[in-house]
Amino acid sequence: MKTLQKLPLAASILAVITLSQPLFAATTTPIKHLIVVTGENVTFDTLYGTYIPPRGQSVYNLLSQGIVKADGTPGANYAKARQSQALANDAYTLNPTRTGAYASLPQPMLTGAYNPVTLQLYGNILDPRFTSLKANGPFQITKFVGYQSVTGDPAHRFFQMWQQTGGNNSKLDLFAWVTNATGTGGATTGVTLANPGQGGELMGFFNMNQGDAPFFKQLAQNWAISDNYHQSMMGGTGANFFSLATGDVAVYKENGVLATPPANQIENPDPAVGTNNFFTNDGYEGGSYVNCSDAGQPGVLPILNFLNAANRASNCENGAYYLVNNYNPPYQVDGTANPITATNYVYPPQTVETIGELLSAHNVTWKWYTGGRDDADITSDPIYTNAVYPQVYAAYQAAFPAGTPDSVIAAYAQAKAITTTRPYLYNAIGDPLNASSNVVSTPSLKANLKGLASFYNDVTNSALPEVSFVVPKNQSSGHPGYSAPYAYETFLKDLVTKVQASGQWADTAIVITTDEGGGYFDSGYIQNLDFFGDGPRIPLIVVSPYAKKNYIDHTYHDHASILKFIEHNWGLPPLTNRSRDNLPNPLKDVNNAYQPTNQPAVGDLTTFFKF
Repeated sequence: MKTLQKLPLAASILAVITLSQPLFAATTTPIKHLIVVTGENVTFDTLYGTYIPPRGQSVYNLLSQGIVKADGTPGANYAKARQSQALANDAYTLNPTRTGAYASLPQPMLTGAYNPVTLQLYGNILDPRFTSLKANGPFQITKFVGYQSVTGDPAHRFFQMWQQTGGNNSKLDLFAWVTNATGTGGATTGVTLANPGQGGELMGFFNMNQGDAPFFKQLAQNWAISDNYHQSMMGGTGANFFSLATGDVAVYKENGVLATPPANQIENPDPAVGTNNFFTNDGYEGGSYVNCSDAGQPGVLPILNFLNAANRASNCENGAYYLVNNYNPPYQVDGTANPITATNYVYPPQTVETIGELLSAHNVTWKWYTGGRDDADITSDPIYTNAVYPQVYAAYQAAFPAGTPDSVIAAYAQAKAITTTRPYLYNAIGDPLNASSNVVSTPSLKANLKGLASFYNDVTNSALPEVSFVVPKNQSSGHPGYSAPYAYETFLKDLVTKVQASGQWADTAIVITTDEGGGYFDSGYIQNLDFFGDGPRIPLIVVSPYAKKNYIDHTYHDHASILKFIEHNWGLPPLTNRSRDNLPNPLKDVNNAYQPTNQPAVGDLTTFFKF
């Protein structure tokens, strides 16, 4: 074995320098490892609406406002969240004319829910478990179904959410009407004017005082939570995950240059002729882009007027068409480019700097672990082992000539079954760095895109990078339709337990949140940062030896706050000159802890810690 003394002088000096360097980049806090876990689709009130704060602290939720009682029944101020019907104008509006309250909420539906045996969607049908629902406002879900049960998926799209909240959520009465008038848009398979596929499911909440969400309650009682953390974008998963990775919004380009998307992919939220608010062009197979620099574009002027009244800039670049709803990213997991056409709903490769690129440029190690990306994530999953693989194997066995070795049949079956199963498990739009042309084309960057098998291996070996982003498999994400908060809880309990048992726990912070609120009702104030958001409140929990204990933080935060904490902790600059991580930290109003006096402003998560 070579000794240091036998090496050439330059190499000797380099070896000494290398050996003397710290294992990790310098940080401004004792946190050396950050793990950001992002589930899906639940608002703060949906999960923590009845949470009772510790003595001496307060929380802003359904219970504290008197909207509901601790047993989940209507409270003295239930009328504050009573749902109204309305009449739309000829053009999109944030303030449609109210025509009176619902007598009771429309019956919830099973839209988005899968039959667990056949793995097929039930379709836009009524959920028979809610036939007795008589509420006209927030209702306890577990009065009708078990906490572990899957329920229908509320609509959660950009222009719908702006209209539901009126921009800042000063009125709380149009959540149900908007979603029942528009659904997820007529350019969505199965959505029609006669059956938009939505009922009153979005007004449901869980009740921690009656046994719901026990691990989420335990996390709150032992660590630090926020009752003022928000999704970055109005709308759904894709836009909010992209914002978490970039502090920005995906944009339509051709060959790296701003361009105009196909006409069928441009949003038009004006009511279709002869309808009351059924958007003209909106949906998963249609409108999702908007040029918000052009006040003449449908839906744009009402939002710009609202922002102008609040003295907010739009942050809309001239000629840019921004993706405000869900399309698939431009690359597959192996880096193969997806075709981009008028009828293939994929957004183009993006060039905006991501948090991964920023970290690599400053020698801070990182990985983005998405469930279903590793083949091992798939082959160990019950959907693969119990459903897909046996069927695929049987089909290959019947097709191959008699006498074909079982190992040959198994190899073909495994490859096909992995490909078939991956879409059920892998959250493609929750893997936003897979949209970056630089990340995907640079081997050293792409190597940081991993699956959960890699994450748990790194935890076991105390080999986590300094910054980890973790996205559960779809069935563990908590997303209504194919998952539930119970599944996300189970995932989190296992993850937290394993990280706490690892050799890296002593200097680790686990930040737990969701991508967005899933279209569920929430009563919290919304700060208007620009044309794109913020959106409603969502849960955020910080688990760390350095986290404040049994603490509720009221500082205004959103997904950019996670970026700001990373930059603060590792001494990094903001991502770009327009990304949300440039915003200042909030200055508190002594009369209102939830609304910064220096808007627009978002925190950097440091208020959750005691160093």
